[in-house]
Amino acid sequence: MLTLAQDLSGDTPHSINDLVQMIWDLRDTQGLGCDINETLTLLHPDYPLLPQALISAALTLTSRFEESGNIADIDDSITYLERSLSLQVGCAQEEQDTIGIAVETLSLLGHALFQRFMHSKNFEDIDAATEHHRMALTLSSPEDPMYLQNLSQLVDVLRLRIFKHRRKEDGDEAIRWQREVVSLSQTESEEDEGGLAESLNVLGDLLMLRYQTFSLVVDLEEATESYENALAVLPDNSEMRPQYLKHLAVSLQKTFEAKGQAEDLSGATDRLREAIVCLSSGTVPLDEDETQGYMAEFLNGLGYLLMLRYQTFSLVVDLEEATESYGKALALLPDNSEMRPRYLKHLAVSLQETLKAKGQAKDLNGAINHLREAIVCLSDGTVPFDEDETQGYLAEFLNGLGDLLILRYRKVRQAVDLEEATESYGKALVFLSDDSKMRPQYLRNLAVSLQETFEAKSQIEDLNAAIDRVREALACLSGRNVPPAELILNEHLTSLAMPLSFALLTTVFTVSGSKRQMASCLDAQLQWSDRREDLEEALKIRRELVALTEGMAEHRTDLRYLVHSLHSQWRRDPGQLSALDEGMKELRDVLPAIGHSPDRTEVLYELGVSSYNRYQRHSAPEDLEESIKYFRELAALIPPSRGHFQHANETLAGALLSRFLLFRRIEDIDDAVGYAREAVAFARSCYSRDHLVTCLSVLGTCLELRSDRILCKLDGIEEAITVRREVVSLSPPASDIWIALRQLAVSILKRHVELKQPEGIEEAIVLLRKSLALIPAGHPDKLMSLSALATVAVTRCQLGGGIEYRKEALEICRESVAAYDRFPSDKDYCLAVSNLAEACWINGDEEEAVTLYEQAVNLHYATPHYRFITATRWADLTRQAGHSSSLRAHMKALELLDWCLTSTPTIDLQHQFLTQNTSTLATNAASCAIEKGELGIAVQALEQGRALLWSRMRGYRHPIEKLQELDAGLAEQFKGVCQQLERLNVSSEYKVLGVPPIPISITPQAAHELEFDAKVTNNRELLDDYERIVSEIRQLDGFTSFLQATPFPSLQEAASGGPIILVNVNGHRSDAMILRATKTPFLVPLPKSLSATVDKLSSRLLVVDRANRNEDRKGISRQPKQFDMSNILQILWKEVCQPIALALQGMGHPEGSRVWWCPVGRLGALPLHAAGIYNDKGILTEGFPDLYVSSYTPTLSSLIASRETAVSAGSETRLLAVGQSNSLPKVKDEFSKLEILFPSKSLKIRDGEKAETDTVLCHLQDHPWVHFACHGSLDASSPFKSGFVLHNNKKLTLRDIMQARLPNAELAFLAACHSAAMESESETPDEVLTLAAAMQFCGFRSIVGTLWTMSDNDGPVLAEKFYTHMLRNGFDKMDVCDSAEAVHLATKSMREAGVPPHRWTTFVHVGI
Repeated sequence: MLTLAQDLSGDTPHSINDLVQMIWDLRDTQGLGCDINETLTLLHPDYPLLPQALISAALTLTSRFEESGNIADIDDSITYLERSLSLQVGCAQEEQDTIGIAVETLSLLGHALFQRFMHSKNFEDIDAATEHHRMALTLSSPEDPMYLQNLSQLVDVLRLRIFKHRRKEDGDEAIRWQREVVSLSQTESEEDEGGLAESLNVLGDLLMLRYQTFSLVVDLEEATESYENALAVLPDNSEMRPQYLKHLAVSLQKTFEAKGQAEDLSGATDRLREAIVCLSSGTVPLDEDETQGYMAEFLNGLGYLLMLRYQTFSLVVDLEEATESYGKALALLPDNSEMRPRYLKHLAVSLQETLKAKGQAKDLNGAINHLREAIVCLSDGTVPFDEDETQGYLAEFLNGLGDLLILRYRKVRQAVDLEEATESYGKALVFLSDDSKMRPQYLRNLAVSLQETFEAKSQIEDLNAAIDRVREALACLSGRNVPPAELILNEHLTSLAMPLSFALLTTVFTVSGSKRQMASCLDAQLQWSDRREDLEEALKIRRELVALTEGMAEHRTDLRYLVHSLHSQWRRDPGQLSALDEGMKELRDVLPAIGHSPDRTEVLYELGVSSYNRYQRHSAPEDLEESIKYFRELAALIPPSRGHFQHANETLAGALLSRFLLFRRIEDIDDAVGYAREAVAFARSCYSRDHLVTCLSVLGTCLELRSDRILCKLDGIEEAITVRREVVSLSPPASDIWIALRQLAVSILKRHVELKQPEGIEEAIVLLRKSLALIPAGHPDKLMSLSALATVAVTRCQLGGGIEYRKEALEICRESVAAYDRFPSDKDYCLAVSNLAEACWINGDEEEAVTLYEQAVNLHYATPHYRFITATRWADLTRQAGHSSSLRAHMKALELLDWCLTSTPTIDLQHQFLTQNTSTLATNAASCAIEKGELGIAVQALEQGRALLWSRMRGYRHPIEKLQELDAGLAEQFKGVCQQLERLNVSSEYKVLGVPPIPISITPQAAHELEFDAKVTNNRELLDDYERIVSEIRQLDGFTSFLQATPFPSLQEAASGGPIILVNVNGHRSDAMILRATKTPFLVPLPKSLSATVDKLSSRLLVVDRANRNEDRKGISRQPKQFDMSNILQILWKEVCQPIALALQGMGHPEGSRVWWCPVGRLGALPLHAAGIYNDKGILTEGFPDLYVSSYTPTLSSLIASRETAVSAGSETRLLAVGQSNSLPKVKDEFSKLEILFPSKSLKIRDGEKAETDTVLCHLQDHPWVHFACHGSLDASSPFKSGFVLHNNKKLTLRDIMQARLPNAELAFLAACHSAAMESESETPDEVLTLAAAMQFCGFRSIVGTLWTMSDNDGPVLAEKFYTHMLRNGFDKMDVCDSAEAVHLATKSMREAGVPPHRWTTFVHVGI
């Protein structure tokens, strides 16, 4: 060293080559840095070769660093290069030489900084290296030998900057320089094809890197092209060919993932197969170990691509080949390969997917065995990993093993798998570092395993542990700082290793997912402990999740779970609807955004169930309507094979059942039974016991209620009992079996009531007591079972029980009422109170019973139907006993009857309700009032309880002239809602204002049901508006009693034109009341047996009419009769009309003047106007026709309305004649008479084919008088379908006439059979649903009609006589008020002409 120093200090400079050689010779010397430093310090600072010496020293130190890794060497190297660079500034050498040395120095300095970064990972070195390489390129030119090297090195350091900073400008610069590398390499391609291929491959890598960072598909496309070009110039036997094929495969795979085009995935698979062929064929010069290593890697990558293709196209052949490929890769790996555990994991995941595809247990077992082998590899030290790496893999694989074991447990239910899974998850957490980002997910997986262990073993400590693990996971997340993704600096290409996962329980761990599990655990704990705080915490979490996932895919799932939790809260306290309302609001808010996505069915189902539950608790009809609407849509959206459809069937059956209880619509109960049977069949096919129990319960209730509607009532009850017994047998002891016991008891009670067997009721009582014993204290179901027991106990007494039964019933009923203290507004409270009232009555305490009945009927939150039934029971009992509250009870029942009709949506259902409930209510009320001397109330009762349907329709046409003067806006509102209500109630068409159109694609039956659903809703909404408007009107001065029940003084006005005879026929007593305009009604007692007499006469009239019809129309000779019309008329005279005639005469009512009959019940079908004694020749010897001119009116109000709207005499008269001469030959004669009597301009005839229904309705608008000469048709089951038979047997129905709203109607002459008669066997005779009554309610002031079949021959005769009298004073002086006298005189002339009584007595006059 001294010699060298001496040499260096001499005057004669050595050559640079000598200096470099001397420094290089020191490279193996210990303390190299020190020796070189000493050597360099001996050189004079101005020594011209010092920069080169420093470069040489740096090269030596860099070489030494690359061999030894001593960081001091590379630090010194960088120092020397920086010093050399500084000395070069101002150097006296030629400029060209100086630039060349500077370029070299900058390049070497950049490379040295890169080397130091690879050791220390200090990114400041990379930034500095980048700048040095850029400067080197700036100082050099493409012709410089170092230029290409500098370009490549700059690209390398820029790539590292991309990893660090993710800046697009770095990527753009690297790709720009690499494109220049490719360009320069192409000029040298002839000498170095491998160099061009490598540069193209690197360009592909950079483009892939930029794509992975910024997701620009154009980069992906260019990368693929670059890889393909690299392969094109690469020699076939190049050792790099398999690697380049792999790079192209990855690029094609990413292209497939970006674009979804199958050819890209197939191309990737083909390239990797080609790489495997290259390796296996020996084409490339690689040694055996190297070949096997690449083969294992590529076979593993091929497995991934095949798995990807399977997941995309579901071809099992791909899955099988993937498994085979993973197996081959594993076979090529050495036992101690660090890749072995991962490859074992990949094979395990492939087998797991095979299990999903084929369902074979061997695949799951294989997956578990391979993962266990991977864990053993890691545990026994076979694989050369450091401790941290080993523990990381162990944690991952143990967690994956837990997933697989959980999966196997769920399939085969072996507890050992669940136990091992829990243990495996626990071990995974032990190996996992405390700060691992996977810790929350592993904790959650352990929580799931513990939760399933709780479900299997019912040990609360497992559930508590699960909750603790979830809380720990959430705590981890709350303070977690997620580290950035590790940079893979030594790999420039995404590996083909598949991101396989065993996360079967939770695919991606999130805060929301962990919170969902916490809520699930709390729900389970709630079932176990029923702690309110668990429910409140679960609800808080669910609400947070709904807010957190707004706008995300999970939002709807979280919303449904929130709804479930809210349902749980509601079930704890059914009286509080806020929880239910909150859930329904959330569901309604999300429904419009869903559209017709698959999630819509779930939301519809939840809404349907929620609204039905709300209805069951609150009894709001809109909730029931909403429930049915949602389930109808659900049924239309999903096929019958879907499970939710069957759940919807079950609840829809319950909803229709509830609506049946409201409206008693037979279609509803039939549909409910059908839906319930379908739900039961599905539940049986799925072997779902719990669901089957629910469906059978619904079916049992439906069958029991429908039994009242079928011919073999007992058969329906027996089937219901059979179903109920099955429910009891299937219900596990821990379930709500008390419900099944109660329902069975109710069915048994119904059977023994039907059989009138009180002894059989004991079984029902035993079942109900057992039910009560099982219900937890405070549970709402206790109310229902107690109420049922009270009903059974009372019924047993009613069927004949001793005093001990009566006392027991009273005690039970009192307990039942007391139990409602917690739920005072419950709709069933009305039933409990009425049961107690019944028990008090049975025990002789009439006063307490009456007090309770009055309380029950005034419970406004109970449905009007419940209250009405209770009121009628109260009325019946007190009427029989003669109790002082009887009249009050009857009037309350009449009031509630109107409420019931108001809430019933269609006029046909209203008629059905009246048919089933009101046959004697009005007459009982009137007879009760008469007994008490309250004749005014008696008149009001008859008016209030008869012709209810017609009165409602008339109420919708109430005159509003005075209201318009006071408040025109309110008057128009009232008019509008009334028109809509009338249209809705009487319309047979679906297109009603406010009702949406029915889709064309649905079936007629479905359309019919949708029509009714819509009408129910529309009716309720309109009635709400109606009640609101009427309430506002009643606030106005002078309108306080607007549309209220007409008081007696107002009803008296009906008698302004003459006395009105109201005949009340009742089982308790029968009377006639003669209503006078100014005086109190005059009472005429009638025989008590009159009710039976009227029934007998009604039956006889049917026989007489049938016999006479055969004689008159079919030419059958007269046969001797036991009784005939004269016999009927004579009995009527003696029993009814003679006492009334005597009273009229006694009152001084002049003979020949007018009277009006307003008969009650079946008496309305009998010819009171013709009552008298007739001799054998039909000559009247004594009777009503010779005393007074009779008219009829269905109600007092209708007569008052007709008088108020009557047109003055002499107004223009136009007559429309409508007939069917093709079926009634005498019609032509009848019309000929009219043509003679009337001017042509005032008569329009529509006969035969010209008598179309639409044409007739059109002409009715401007013809005040109408004359029908055709057949009449009565429909007792649906009275509004009654009408006149016109051309082609088409019917002009009452519904049509009512909807016509005829503004100028005056007179209707109905020469049609039964036009003025009710069906004598009708169950609603007080509704007087006749053609003549319809014409009066539709605005005609006077109507001529028939009570029974008229002879075709009599039409022309009667018409001529009638119209001759009407025209007696001239055409301009015709007065509709003369019509009663005209009928009277016309029939009198027929009688005097010897026409048999049955022919002329059929003609009657109705109206003014």
